[in-house]
Amino acid sequence: MPGTPELLLKSSEGERRIKVERERTTLGRSRDADIFIPDQWLSRMHAEILLDRGGLIIADLGSKNGTLVNGSRIQGPTPLRKGDQIKLGDHTVTVQWNLADEETEDDIQAVGTKVFSVRTLQEGVLKAPASAEDLVRKNRVLTVLSGAAAALLAHKPISETFDQILDILFAAVAAERGAIAIFEGPPGAQLPVVKASKTRRGEPILKVSRSISRRVLKEQVSILLPNVLEDAVLKSEQSIVTTGIRSAMCAPLWHSDGGKESVIGVVYLDSRERTHTFSEEDLELVTALASVAAAKIENARLLEESLEKRRLEEDMRVAAEIQRSMLPKASPVIEGYDVAAGTEPCRAVGGDYFDFHVTKDRLTFVLGDVSGKGTGAALIMTVLRAAVRDHWLDDDLRQALSEMNNLVTQNVPANKYVTFFLGRLDLGTGHLEYVNAGHNAPILSRGSGEVDRLKTGGMVLGLFEDALYETGTARLDPHDRLVVFTDGFSETWNSKGEELGEEGFTKFVLGLPGTSANTMKEHLLKKADEFAEGLKATDDRTIIVVCRNPS
Repeated sequence: MPGTPELLLKSSEGERRIKVERERTTLGRSRDADIFIPDQWLSRMHAEILLDRGGLIIADLGSKNGTLVNGSRIQGPTPLRKGDQIKLGDHTVTVQWNLADEETEDDIQAVGTKVFSVRTLQEGVLKAPASAEDLVRKNRVLTVLSGAAAALLAHKPISETFDQILDILFAAVAAERGAIAIFEGPPGAQLPVVKASKTRRGEPILKVSRSISRRVLKEQVSILLPNVLEDAVLKSEQSIVTTGIRSAMCAPLWHSDGGKESVIGVVYLDSRERTHTFSEEDLELVTALASVAAAKIENARLLEESLEKRRLEEDMRVAAEIQRSMLPKASPVIEGYDVAAGTEPCRAVGGDYFDFHVTKDRLTFVLGDVSGKGTGAALIMTVLRAAVRDHWLDDDLRQALSEMNNLVTQNVPANKYVTFFLGRLDLGTGHLEYVNAGHNAPILSRGSGEVDRLKTGGMVLGLFEDALYETGTARLDPHDRLVVFTDGFSETWNSKGEELGEEGFTKFVLGLPGTSANTMKEHLLKKADEFAEGLKATDDRTIIVVCRNPS
């Protein structure tokens, strides 16, 4: 076994190395976590890393903002390899240890293999011809390049662009098979992902030599293998053996943008018919073509990204409109009471939900907070809304919550849940019956100056079917004010790394005597923003205020 795996934790404040020696290592913003990360975007216990049979596995612990590995949000336990980058809020964790399942490769040290600088090949095309033979060669290159540039001028979907580039390559050289691969992944751990591959007859290619393409990326060179069987390393590579490749070449998709040059992928060509299929002149031509192709690929990618961004923005606008239509357009007007509610999603759409139902003698109100954010949470909110409207008129609140929980559990992913508060207020007596399903305890601020917290209930909705709930009771007397809120308020952070917390939010509530429900709502939203000191909110903020007026 190679030794102890290490994690390199980076942030704006610097970096630190952490050895992974325990079977289970937790990460989060709680000081009880094995790796404490003071980051407002993290949950208290955000994720864990497991040391399993010499390998590392990462799992998210139901965090609000999720855990990303190499730019993708993980959906379950995920194996880690050397170079993998874990994104946790504003922190990046890089796996440093060479894990057992990492593919090991030797450098290509070849008898017969020829390696050329890309820049040398490109400059050779531009030099004045030294002979008539050289002139013929340069004319061939320039003619092919001119034709390729004209063919690639029209906009096509990027998938069609890849196929078109392969057709141009087949027309230029005597390759039997060809492929285009784009490098994806974080710096230092990029892998070639084949975007298009086929034979001259149009049949797909199943495998491309990873050793060749990785060296092209690492050294930014073009590689010619006139006879693969003369290469000590490649002749035993599985993809070479199974396909019977005899000759091959590979050139980088070399892209220059504002003086900054990078290799975004490779073009790969080979032949199974005979050795010495390709010449240095062919490699020069393919390298030049690859530069033209790289510019087209990048332009097509940027255009599609722009179009996709516009489509997403329009989708989000429509989703936000739909979501707003599902929330009450105005707070209920009730004699003897003052009611206000509002929500501020931290994204275009959010996962908070509130609603009211008023009869002659009763006000029923709900506030729910779906785990996570964005469109996924908004979709789950629609499930919650349906469950609420099916059961909030049930006489037995405990049974109503059980039915809502079962409906949510059956219709949302296993890693999602909803914190929820349901209250039913008798408008005549001020008697309040409620159930708190894992939600922040609402604040009942008494006219006398005392404070009650409404905690009775049960577990969050969506984790287990047939969960049991209890009802709690309270009483709203004249001058009393009830504030129901989501944790977007209590989990507000400022630039100093301080969290407002429920205690701080309670102080804000108590500091607002004698104000209307709407004024309280607006003031509390403003106070949360002021505490954040310009720092962007990391969660939706939703609030309901119910005040009983003096008799």
